[in-house]
Amino acid sequence: MTETASDPVLPRQVLSGIRVIDLTRTVAGEFCTKIFADFGAEVIKVERPGTGSLTRWEGPFPDDVIDPERSALFLHLNTNKRSIALDFENSAGREVLLDLTASADLVVESFRPRSLERHGLGPSELQEVNPRVSVTRISNFGQTGPYRDHEATSIVLEAFGGPMNATGMKERPPQRKPGHLALYTVGRFAAVASMGNLMWARRTGKGAMADVAAAEVLLSGADRRAAYLLTGAYSGENAPRGHRSVHRGSATFTGPFPCRDGFVMIYVTTAAFWDRLIDLIHDGDEDFRSYFRGRQTLDTPEEWSRFMDGLLGWLARHDKVEIMTEAEARRIPVTAILDVGEVFHHEHYRERGSFVSAEHPRAGSLDYPGAPWRMRDGWALGSTAPLLGADTGDILDELGVPQQRRAVLRAEGVI
Repeated sequence: MTETASDPVLPRQVLSGIRVIDLTRTVAGEFCTKIFADFGAEVIKVERPGTGSLTRWEGPFPDDVIDPERSALFLHLNTNKRSIALDFENSAGREVLLDLTASADLVVESFRPRSLERHGLGPSELQEVNPRVSVTRISNFGQTGPYRDHEATSIVLEAFGGPMNATGMKERPPQRKPGHLALYTVGRFAAVASMGNLMWARRTGKGAMADVAAAEVLLSGADRRAAYLLTGAYSGENAPRGHRSVHRGSATFTGPFPCRDGFVMIYVTTAAFWDRLIDLIHDGDEDFRSYFRGRQTLDTPEEWSRFMDGLLGWLARHDKVEIMTEAEARRIPVTAILDVGEVFHHEHYRERGSFVSAEHPRAGSLDYPGAPWRMRDGWALGSTAPLLGADTGDILDELGVPQQRRAVLRAEGVI
């Protein structure tokens, strides 16, 4: 990692010494580079002057007031990164980006296929100035193929490549995964591909290119799609929605259910779990207990109605943590579904230090989720997400760009 005089001296981390050029503007790409930044890589985020990344404008924002420096999404996705304001569509900006690439190990981009080639910044041009640099390209459907140039949002990608057809209740339309969950999955896989290429470059001295298609990530087994396709090939059945899908393997009874103060998640996968659940909820009704023990396969509507009445009635009389505690004592996989505030204040997370506080110059005091896993010299929060262009001057100093040239770049809106 290249340090400036103003940088604090940070302890070495597992990815220290790796330089990443982040050309991404949306969730998948920024999460990919965040993983590198949080584990010690120097990540230089290249942003369009004046507007910056698209995630700066997505929010949510405090009090719903749009502020590109206080978007919760951007603040989360861009910890430990540096920001340079640079318009590389301009020929002068292109030269600055090539200068940056000359010392980089990895470039990550998420533009439409062929966009960088139109500006003379495709993988071949980048590797011409730095043969060791690897390039990770994140797109909707890949760099080739008949759908290469198609537009897509997260819901399109989940419907096309993900398990959306098998998500939700059988009597209702298919449901998508909440929020940006699918895009975080794409970003995580892009980070894995990038790390593989960095290992290749270390062995061979030559960089490589990773073509990460979001649809294919979701198709290949990030959730359930691959398992459902395989099961479909053997059974000839499409994956249905609902609790009793045969594609769920040995799962007998599963789903979120309401209780007195919220919801619990039940996941009964064996006959033993089923019998323990019946023992838990029978509440003194020995006829109910004797009828349903050993009968985890219920075939008639009357049986299901009687069972559900007993289950929901018992749940309605108890709180979720109480239910979870009692279920754990009986070795039944039942979990309280915690809301955000409950997670944030939970004693387990507090004792492990799962949240880390930091000050941002515009957003104020922020609480970030901490290490996704614990390891020696691993995750650290060195800095919050950068202000747009906050490191432009320092990075140009490192590149040796003279003040006269900077004035020209500034006048042309390049920086």
